[in-house]
Amino acid sequence: MSALNLAACTRAPYVDLDRIRRTIDEGPYDAVLALAPENVPYYSGFYNIDLRLLPERLHVCIWPRGGEPALVVVERRARLLRPDETYLTDIRGYQGEGLDAMRAVAEVLRDRGVDKGLIGYEARSFPGGQLVELMRLLPGLRFEDAYHFLEGPRVIKTPAEVEVMTRVNRMTTDAIDTAFRAVRIGDTERSVMARMHAELIGNGVDVVIAPLLAAGHRSGIWHGTAGDLRLEEGMVLKTDFGGLLDGYYSDIARTAVVGRASPRQRDIHAKITEIKHRIVAGIRPGMPAGDAARIGIKAYEDLGLEFKWHILGHSLGLGVHEAPQIYPWVEEPILTGMTMMIEVGFSDYPNDSFHVEDLIYINEEGAEYVTDARAHEQIWELGRD
Repeated sequence: MSALNLAACTRAPYVDLDRIRRTIDEGPYDAVLALAPENVPYYSGFYNIDLRLLPERLHVCIWPRGGEPALVVVERRARLLRPDETYLTDIRGYQGEGLDAMRAVAEVLRDRGVDKGLIGYEARSFPGGQLVELMRLLPGLRFEDAYHFLEGPRVIKTPAEVEVMTRVNRMTTDAIDTAFRAVRIGDTERSVMARMHAELIGNGVDVVIAPLLAAGHRSGIWHGTAGDLRLEEGMVLKTDFGGLLDGYYSDIARTAVVGRASPRQRDIHAKITEIKHRIVAGIRPGMPAGDAARIGIKAYEDLGLEFKWHILGHSLGLGVHEAPQIYPWVEEPILTGMTMMIEVGFSDYPNDSFHVEDLIYINEEGAEYVTDARAHEQIWELGRD
């Protein structure tokens, strides 16, 4: 059976292989199939933007309980894959973008002696037609959605993961700040986003993944993208912006005002910033994520700001919304070693909408900011000489 090639794979430091093996060997599944673009890099060491750009070209990482894993990819990739691109050594190819992928998956499972039993798969990432074909090829198998099970080994980040996420999120704050400093009355939303995009790519990210920006009455649009609206004195300018570096996300939100801010704008921004600080200060390792949400909701009440928001944070890594997410009903614990976004806002569509978001790291005592939130303690006033 093939051995793993950790020494050659450049992404090996991102992975806690012992945690993967322990999770699978002690789990309920005879084998698991990882297909999600968040999980394939972790379970195989392979990452390419194709995981998100071309989902029809399946990448399937197969881990049997007590056995060695394999990676199923399109035939051309199987031929060209270098040893430094994956720590797996059993690579199987398939033809085209159709059901032949399941022929290769079934072949691996048979080779591992898994032609009956329970398979964990990712329902949200596994096309239905492919699943039906695999069931036809191996009728002795039973299937169960195991997305959250597969996500489990990724919730605690390795030092290399923390380092790359620190870099990409600081690149993103720098790109936003540089573009904001260049704003002038009369610019369009689109021109501001173009500057942010260019700055982020110039700072070193691989791909801009969340080019969200809107101003004035459009700032309340949920995940609005930049248009041709021209910036006028007194308009709020809000962005939720991020990119990918080695497959890891940044996700930073900032709100500013074009020209001089009104007392109301300063007040709302100050309050949501204070709410964010209170959530970060209140986090303790082991607490349910819902407790962090309740800290935030109480802070809204204490500060006299109506809670018109939704999510108050989420873990971040190879996925942009990883578990645990900070809603009041979530009982999953916040643990030492997690990287999380704390995001707070106030939406009053069609009036101004505000959003602030920063990356934190959970240490042994609590939470610490990774991105520099101090630079935006007061709302920025843009375009003023």
